[in-house]
Amino acid sequence: MTARYVLTSACIQSGTMALTASLRQRLLGRERVRFVDEDGEAYEVEVDWKGGLVRGLGPYYAKRRLAVNEVVLLHFRGEEVELKALPRSLPRLERPREDPKEAKEEAPRGEKRRVRVTPYPKEVLFPHEPKALEPPGVTEDLRRLGFLLEGGPPWLYKAPLGRRQVALALLRLGEGKVEDLRPYRAQGTHVALLAPESEKEAVPPGLAYLSPEAVNRLVRLKGRFPLSALDLEDLLRQGRVDLEAVEALEDRLVAELSERGALAALLLLFSRKRLGEVFLLPDLEAEALEEGLIPEVVRQGVELFAQPPFLLLKRLSPGEFLLRQEVEEALRDLKAFSEGILARLSRVRGGA
Repeated sequence: MTARYVLTSACIQSGTMALTASLRQRLLGRERVRFVDEDGEAYEVEVDWKGGLVRGLGPYYAKRRLAVNEVVLLHFRGEEVELKALPRSLPRLERPREDPKEAKEEAPRGEKRRVRVTPYPKEVLFPHEPKALEPPGVTEDLRRLGFLLEGGPPWLYKAPLGRRQVALALLRLGEGKVEDLRPYRAQGTHVALLAPESEKEAVPPGLAYLSPEAVNRLVRLKGRFPLSALDLEDLLRQGRVDLEAVEALEDRLVAELSERGALAALLLLFSRKRLGEVFLLPDLEAEALEEGLIPEVVRQGVELFAQPPFLLLKRLSPGEFLLRQEVEEALRDLKAFSEGILARLSRVRGGA
């Protein structure tokens, strides 16, 4: 089997690859893997399931002088993974060929001979000029947070969340006019300028700001906490999505979900299922693995939610379950149950 991987700026800087669906399927249960490049040189890499990354490929990137958006082919050969970097597709500068027949014919005296000149493509004459319609490099990280690119510029991303969706319109700093974002804002879409952390001071006041570094940090946090597009929306409402804002979010998550993170992640998984949907435990374990949850935690959580006071799930047969009610309704019922117990405790203590 062969997989195609497009390198991002985060990959180059950290010497990593994201654990895509192909890598997860082939490397399941392994902590160390041997990668071999085109020259037969081997790299012992670490599979970071919690962080959602393969670490230790920095020497290979440096050896091949790879850059952002370049493609690496992954060939899965038994216990090894072969690396092959695709060559850069640069057009060659060739002199136009002269027709032999025309070469033999001499131009009449006194008449200037016409010479055909083949113009070089714009990409050759201006190799460093950015392509106008090339999507931002942050697109892949936004996809991992649930956003799908619909077009641009302005670059419109949408994250479907059942009965509602989160929409985001982006412009790179210096790309287009800020006024181009106004129609999107009028429609209720979140709008922001995309710029590196080093250039965020150049963002005009009053306009939301988003950095690729911050979005990449959110993707890495998703391996530890049940993050979704709603968390990015909360940051956008505050007006900025930079490393400082993401670090503050991480502090809150550590405080709130350190002991209940696994249950919260399972509830998010259940919320994606339809009412009355039947599912198998192995399928749920595979979905949960994408969120960084190990199978043992999933099995314990399923047993818990199938018993009182939750009763969110109904066991049909060994390993087969039914979603009794929507997660929101189950949480409201649990809240009413808790409030009823609190009221009884108050009466008991009051009469003591």
